Amino acid sequence: MAAQPERDASTTGLKVPFGERDGVLYPPAAVDGGLACACHCPGCGRQLLAKKGQSQRWHFAHYQGGGDEYCYETAVHKMAKQVLLAGHQVELPTWKRIAGLFDLDQQLQQEILERPARRWEYTRAREEVWMVGMRPDVVLEDDHATTVPLLVEVKVSNAVGHEKAALVRKRGWAMIEIDLSKLDADSVLDKAFERAVLQEAPRFWIHSPTAERMFEQVQAKVEQQVADRNAQILAERTRRDAARRSSEAKLDADRRRKERFRHKVRAPHLGDLKALIELSSPLVARERLLQLSERDAPAIDLARGRYLEGGALPPFLAQIPTGWQLVDAHPHLWQLMLWGRLVRGQPIGTRIQTRKWVPHLGRMFGFNAPLKRLFDAQQHDWRDARSKGYQRRYPYSASFFEDWENELIPSPFDLIAEFAHQLWAASLIEPQEMGVYEVIGTEPDLAAFEPERPVRSARPGPPQRPQREAPDQRNERMLTERLLRLEELGEPYSICVICEVPLLTGDRCSCGTKLQPRIVRPPPRTPDNDP
Repeated sequence: MAAQPERDASTTGLKVPFGERDGVLYPPAAVDGGLACACHCPGCGRQLLAKKGQSQRWHFAHYQGGGDEYCYETAVHKMAKQVLLAGHQVELPTWKRIAGLFDLDQQLQQEILERPARRWEYTRAREEVWMVGMRPDVVLEDDHATTVPLLVEVKVSNAVGHEKAALVRKRGWAMIEIDLSKLDADSVLDKAFERAVLQEAPRFWIHSPTAERMFEQVQAKVEQQVADRNAQILAERTRRDAARRSSEAKLDADRRRKERFRHKVRAPHLGDLKALIELSSPLVARERLLQLSERDAPAIDLARGRYLEGGALPPFLAQIPTGWQLVDAHPHLWQLMLWGRLVRGQPIGTRIQTRKWVPHLGRMFGFNAPLKRLFDAQQHDWRDARSKGYQRRYPYSASFFEDWENELIPSPFDLIAEFAHQLWAASLIEPQEMGVYEVIGTEPDLAAFEPERPVRSARPGPPQRPQREAPDQRNERMLTERLLRLEELGEPYSICVICEVPLLTGDRCSCGTKLQPRIVRPPPRTPDNDP
């Protein structure tokens, strides 16, 4: 048999690669050339001649012309079936599928079933056997009684349709599709075409009953894994929900217990709180201030005559401080009396503890009883909490009062602190440490109380006085400096548990508390931390 001339595989495919004679298809190499081949077209049935020249690839051509793609497709399709009928072994494709499900936590549980490609030997092959509802191209069988027949469909132009595939799956048949739609010119040669049909051409499972049964087992396994995992998740959620409900129940019980205790402790102060709200009303406050002004006018005139020689009240004595309702006297009267008795006439350099003015204020004028009881309750609860180790910051507050009530209750210490600030603004006293002031002048400087005036010219005036340090800022700075000095000494020192003022061991705080101070021991000095 003469060899065909070699051509590049990209050469245009043949119109009719195989000729039919006596019901058998032959390649050009297997027949005589020209009309001596005695072949007809497998597609249209017209006479073919075999062209076996030296310059072109061997092929068949219609003797009287004509022919189309249908002739090529029919020839390839029939030759593929002829190869399968004559063969005894075919390559089965890979079957792969993933069984996957999400659990309640949206985690994917999956398992892969893969049956690799393999060679399958068959002993019988039948062409286009009628089966109920369809006629497959080829039916292959072996001698094993448990093996179902394998239906083979050859694709040249048309793939297996959805209806045929559904029918195959419904009846449990095994079917593969061999795809010859992309064969190149070399693949339709004699031996190359046989290898393509039996082994090398792409092929796919339409349905594999054995693989489907195995996959059902894998799917059931994954479903069981997900069911077990979901049971664990539900059990864990149930446990967490029970723990949460138990915790919430305990918190609710604790809140109810605390609320009952709070109402119990708060009950004796309800009348005083009502009085606090009434006295804080702007209308009631205005009426109360007018009543005190009328009642205390003679006493104010008498004090003016004694300390001011009948003159008008200076601005630092004419303020209406916040919380003035606490004192049972007009603010002008008690401010004038405190200044006249405790500051006026004191030599420069005299140290004054303003916290001690509170008892003087109570003895001279007395306090409003409901407001004083509320303040005492605040102070007692605050100190009790501090003594038990709770870190409560100043100002005083009571846990059984609302926040707005704690802010509304006036403090005598705040009244005195605000009055001391006015004296400082008048350049009469200067803060030295927490609650301690020093007399620095006998005549008040009222410049701080004058309203700001617009500048009348751009010419530079006399140098301005340096900005004076506010008492709060000075107290903070002095506390810091005192702590540094005590740390430098390297000896134990004390800190008041009420106002947190550092003290030398053995000293008592000016706040007058009887609680034992907290002892602080500085770290030992080493070469590393030695300045």
